[in-house]
Amino acid sequence: MLLAGVFGKRNLKAIDIKITFPEEIYANRENFIKLKIVNHKKFFPGFLIRVSIKELNLSYLFPYFEKEKEAVVSIKPTRRGHFSLKEIYISSVFPFNFFVRWRKISNTFSFLVFPEPKRCKIVSITSNKIKGDKYSETFGFEGDLISIKDYEEGMPVKYIHWKASAKTEKLKVKQFSDLTSPPLIIHLEQIPIPDREEKISCATYLIVESFKKGIPVGLKIGKEFFKPSLLYKHKINLLTKLALYE
Repeated sequence: MLLAGVFGKRNLKAIDIKITFPEEIYANRENFIKLKIVNHKKFFPGFLIRVSIKELNLSYLFPYFEKEKEAVVSIKPTRRGHFSLKEIYISSVFPFNFFVRWRKISNTFSFLVFPEPKRCKIVSITSNKIKGDKYSETFGFEGDLISIKDYEEGMPVKYIHWKASAKTEKLKVKQFSDLTSPPLIIHLEQIPIPDREEKISCATYLIVESFKKGIPVGLKIGKEFFKPSLLYKHKINLLTKLALYE
């Protein structure tokens, strides 16, 4: 029995947990995270170690690993906004399945959950112009060249203007008029849905679908206006605003 206690405690010693979150996590949708267990012991592998995350109601068993093991597990947050994972435990019945020993992991992980996208069949919530706001409706990559601008992360590399970049020592890209889809502007407060969460879910759906279809999308939320764009970081920025909207 004494030997079992020694091996049981050693099994949970020097074990670390790492979690990798995807760029996009949506409420009430199945999302996948990478759960990695790391063994810092030199000569003792890990046996039958279960990782439990209270805030996510998640439990996953790692039967055996030497230095580290990674698993992809699904999560389904029930709300939008910031999440903080503080209640993370490892436990094991090793070696003889008589007792369950456990230890709390000191690491804390934080991530943001975007609103649940919900299809909405409504009209008069979008437009191509907002009075008082000036922006280019002609930005694209396929029409006539209208200007040279600074490169932003996510822009197609083939549109880099190498000559202008060499002169300025900064990456420049060609800006063309758009021959495809006109930009879409979403007015959050004008969406004719009484429930606030349903309104936010509708706006989220429109943003996600617009990006899938290659439609530049902008957002009017409170006193803020975000110009239409197809850059990925713009999409994340819009979804973040909706996730944290009060």
